[in-house]
Order: sequence, then C-alpha cells, then structure tokens
Amino acid sequence: MERMGRVPVMKSPTRMCCSRLALVLALTLGVGFVASGCAAMAQSLQAQRSYDQGQERYKAKDYAGAIPYFERALSAQPDLDDAEVSLAWSYYRVAKYPEATKHFRQVLVRKPQWEGAHDGLGWTRYRVGRYHLALESFRQALALDRNYRDAAVGYAYTLFELGRYAEAVPHLERLTKEGEGGTFQARASDVEDVRTRYAWALFYLGDYTKAREQFTKGIAARPEWSGLYNGLGWTYLRLGDKAQARRAFQRAVELKPDLADAKEGLAQLQP
Repeated sequence: MERMGRVPVMKSPTRMCCSRLALVLALTLGVGFVASGCAAMAQSLQAQRSYDQGQERYKAKDYAGAIPYFERALSAQPDLDDAEVSLAWSYYRVAKYPEATKHFRQVLVRKPQWEGAHDGLGWTRYRVGRYHLALESFRQALALDRNYRDAAVGYAYTLFELGRYAEAVPHLERLTKEGEGGTFQARASDVEDVRTRYAWALFYLGDYTKAREQFTKGIAARPEWSGLYNGLGWTYLRLGDKAQARRAFQRAVELKPDLADAKEGLAQLQP
C-alpha cells in the first residue's frame, strides 16, 4: 500500500498578496511611529531651547526680546505652560495688556489652580482700570496661596483705587509691617510704595496723625520722592500746622517743579 505523504496546502494568490500587504503595512507603521516619536522629541527639545533663551532675556529685563523666543517655544509645543505664562508676563512688562490678558487666560484654562497666573491676570486688569475684575483675580490667587505677597499687594492697591480705604487700610498696614520686619523678600522701594498708599488711605479716612507718621517714615527711606512731601504737606495742613505744611510743599516743588497738587497747597497757605 502506497504511503501517502502530507499534501501541502497551497495559498491562493489573493491570500498571499494580503499577507505581504499586512507585513508591509506593519513595517511601514512601525517606521511611522518611530518617525513620529523622533519628531515629537525634536519639537520638545526645540521648545525647551527657545524657552530657555527667552528666560535669559527676561532675567536680563529684555522683555521685548524675550517675546519671540517664548512664542517660538509655544509654536513647537502649544501646551508648554511655563512658556505661556512667561510670554504673558513679558507682554505685561512692555505694557501690551490685551496680549498679556489673552495668554494668562489661556494658561488658566489648562491650569485653573495656578495662583501665579491669577496674580498676573489681576495686575493686567489693574493696569487697564478694570478694578473689580482685578480684585476677583487677586482674591482667587490668595485663595490658593494666602501668603502670596504680590497678590496681597495687588488686592490692597485695588481696594485703594476703588476708594474703599477702610477695607484697604488693614491690608496695607499688614504689608507695611511685614516689609519692615523682613517677613517677605521685597525690595525697599516696594515697601515704601505700599507705605505711601497706606499713608494716603489714612489721610482720606481723616486719621491725620497716623498719616503724618507714615509719610515721615516714607521720607526717611526715600527723601527724593516729591509725592511723600506733598502728602505730608496736606497732612500738616489738615492738622493746622501751616508752617510745617509750607515747608513740606516747598520741598515737594523743589523736587518736582510741575507738581500741581503741591502748588495748590502752597496757594491755600497764602494770606
């Protein structure tokens, strides 16, 4: 009996073509995935490089020069939030507030809990006089970090600009004392800016004795600032000390000859 061998199953031409096509597709897709991954890595590296270059210019206070680098970083990696917020602050520094607002808001869409972006949006709104919106932005930043000094300063300044002096005073007083005590790392000029608003808020509330104290402290720290002498002059005038008021107004005009407010004070002192 003839032993029959195993008969091989022959593939049809159609099945053979399909198999080859599947192999080609697999190889092609694999190469595609690798190429895609390489491209993504290259874009990420380019984004980081542009961001770093932008940061170098920003730290050197070349804010206009930093802008194209941050834009380039975002073009390569649109979700690079650090580049977006840096771009927003760069626009803020060159007083392009609509552009700054746009980028702060875009960051907050992706990261609504970023207190720094809320703070930046607050200052941008403050600069264009949208005080009620600025107040809300600063409030949100402080809700996320109650020790955020920059947002606390913005919040107090905004209350001041809104004429809400009684509300502003405790915030300004706290910030002034913290600045004096070194609780926060702040430039001396920043502390005196806060003190000046604190003094004027006290003045507007009729607390002239405390206002005089704060204007005097401010002058000791920044004796070249005409506005402090002007404030001191008006405070002395309200206290009835015309001689001291005249000296303060005269010093203010010496430092800034076109200071109309101090000239008005001198005019009121004329017999």
